[in-house]
Amino acid sequence: EGEPRRTMKQFNTEITGYTVSYNANGGSGAPSSQTKTHGVTLTLSSTKPTRSGYSFLGWSTSSSATSASYSAGGTFSTNANTTLYAVWAKNKYTISYNANGGSGAPSSQTKTYGLDLTLSSTTPTRSGYTFKGWGTSSSSTTASYQPGGKYTSNSSATLYAVWESNAPTTYTVSYNANGGSGAPSSQTKTHGVTLTLSSTKPTR
Repeated sequence: EGEPRRTMKQFNTEITGYTVSYNANGGSGAPSSQTKTHGVTLTLSSTKPTRSGYSFLGWSTSSSATSASYSAGGTFSTNANTTLYAVWAKNKYTISYNANGGSGAPSSQTKTYGLDLTLSSTTPTRSGYTFKGWGTSSSSTTASYQPGGKYTSNSSATLYAVWESNAPTTYTVSYNANGGSGAPSSQTKTHGVTLTLSSTKPTR
C-alpha cells in the first residue's frame, strides 16, 4: 500500500530503458548508442573516438567541458536519456635545444597543437665559432630556425646549434732549403683536412 502508484509512462520507461548516445564533438569514430535499463548500472562502450592533434580525455554531458565525467569502458548510472560528448585536449610537443659542441643552450619549450611557438631568443656560445642558428641535425651546416623565430610544425624536435669556425679556411705551407737548393713549392692546406707534404727533397 505504501508504494507510490506508477503511471503507464513510468512503467514503460523502466522496462524499455534509456538511450545513451555518443557525440564525437569534433572528432570521429564515436561508439553506437547504448540502452540503459532503469536502476541497472551501464558499462559504457570502450571504443574511443579520434581527432587529429588532440587526445581523448573521456566523456561529458556538456559539449564545452574541459574535463571528463566518464571514461571509456566506465560505469554510467543516470536514469535518463543522455548524450555524452567527447572531451578533447590539444596535443603538446617538446622542443629541445642542443648546443652541439657549445654551451648555454636554452631550456626546452612546449608547443601546443595548431599554435605557433616563438623560439627562445637565448643563443649558445662556443670559443672560436660564430653561432649561425638552429638546425634539425647535429651535422647541419645551414640553419633552419633563428632565435626568436617561429616554429610551426606539430611535432617534437631537438634543434642543434649550427656553428661556423672563425679560423681561416686555408693556410699556406712554405718550404725553406736552409742553405741547400731545390725546396718544394709552397702548398695550401684546408682547415680540418690533413695535408700530404711534398715528396720533393732539396739538395746541398
